[in-house]
Amino acid sequence: MNELRQRTTYVQSIPIVALTGEIDMMSSAPVTSRLAELLDHKPPALVVDLREVRFFGSEGIRALVDAQAQADELGVKFGVVSDTRVVLLPLQMTAVDRVLRLFADVDDAVTALRG
Repeated sequence: MNELRQRTTYVQSIPIVALTGEIDMMSSAPVTSRLAELLDHKPPALVVDLREVRFFGSEGIRALVDAQAQADELGVKFGVVSDTRVVLLPLQMTAVDRVLRLFADVDDAVTALRG
């Protein structure tokens, strides 16, 4: 089983949650609760970095959609960083790419969401 690791760093007081590994039914709950916990603090923005994710299932999509809904409710800008087909294809196939703000790298996300 491939474990999902998460690491939170901050760029200009914006939390960046970098995920590494596989996001599936077994691993999505800690991700969902971590994003909810960060959003509760109402940061200026929240960025999820999925560039190191090797498997991205429907639970991963649900985690992002839930986080986006919570961010909208709290008035927090939310962005997702990915440059891999593993993540982008499922988001495109489910049209979730139209709901989320997607970026190719963290710097782009921070610059766009900070403004």
